[in-house]
Amino acid sequence: MAFLPIKGAVLANTVYKDGVLVAKEVTVALPSVNYRTAEHSAMGVVELPMLGQIEAMEASVTKKGYDAGLAALAAPEASNLEFRFVQDVISSDNVSKPEGCKAFMRVVPKTLPGADLEPGSVSDTQINFAVTRYQLFVGGVEVCLIDQLNGIQRINGKDYAKSINSLL
Repeated sequence: MAFLPIKGAVLANTVYKDGVLVAKEVTVALPSVNYRTAEHSAMGVVELPMLGQIEAMEASVTKKGYDAGLAALAAPEASNLEFRFVQDVISSDNVSKPEGCKAFMRVVPKTLPGADLEPGSVSDTQINFAVTRYQLFVGGVEVCLIDQLNGIQRINGKDYAKSINSLL
């Protein structure tokens, strides 16, 4: 059996909006890519994904307190976000090393966050984003590119929407 590297903790992260650093050491929720499905008759009902069809994607950033970075992220306009993060990876020879990862997204903020303000406590602020384009690289290798507006659904190097687009 082949050894797969063990992916460990996220060691650090940063967030850039249109190329400008706006946050460090924050909680980021990358989008889930949920395929739209259709039911088919086959000894009852089978529900299968429809090629090229993706449900709405959402991402979020949770920061501590209010600052200029939060204001920049919450501006109600389309923007490009870049998330850089480093994760710990353990190889087969028990050596731990950092691995760089990047996520790129085209987003529009859905919220200007509120916060619970309590003396002596730091408030968490969460911004939710509608995502129309999502690209993820792990260790320099593209994992996925989902671009709903341009009809791209590339996962592990294969564009699953290409066969549909070629017929249009």
